[in-house]
Amino acid sequence: MTIFLFNNNVIAQEKGRETYPKYTLGLEWGYVASLTTIYHYNFYAPEGFRVDEKGVLSGCQSNADLYLNVGFNLNPLWNLSLYIGYAGVGDYHKILPVSIRGTRYFGTDPLQDRWFAFADAGTGICLKTPVQEILTAKIGTGYQITLSRDTKLNFMIAARTTFTHPGILFDDNRIPMNRINRNNAVVSALSIGIGLIF
Repeated sequence: MTIFLFNNNVIAQEKGRETYPKYTLGLEWGYVASLTTIYHYNFYAPEGFRVDEKGVLSGCQSNADLYLNVGFNLNPLWNLSLYIGYAGVGDYHKILPVSIRGTRYFGTDPLQDRWFAFADAGTGICLKTPVQEILTAKIGTGYQITLSRDTKLNFMIAARTTFTHPGILFDDNRIPMNRINRNNAVVSALSIGIGLIF
């Protein structure tokens, strides 16, 4: 995760500058293991009858994710950032998520290594035909290593949940969208990642 902090109460100076920047820019990437899917499908089969399926699938599907973020340090302990990314969701499709993340740092000195916790939520689109909306949320923790005043290296672990709309296969036939009433799925995953602020 990629963030740090701006002091609004204490004006700390280092060579005429504050000891950390007001704004942040970062890149984050990681490994995602999708573990469970709760789904509800309602559609018309090729033969014409209606099918209503609900269930829970489990397993481990490996994906990767990549995010670019820009943020603002609210004070020495809090950062608020906008994340735009590219990620996989199970074996369904890729997504373009857009989210807002809040980060809380533990340790008041931004020039020292320290722990942090974060949570984010947002929306976006799934990259399939037709495109449909998604909702996504993430909560996690990590450790930040200070490389310089402006450069930080973050290691993190998180739980991610994505509400999306997979395509439907029935008896090896792909169901067209005009025959689908509902194709909802909630995919839960664990992720480990590394982030760089520069």
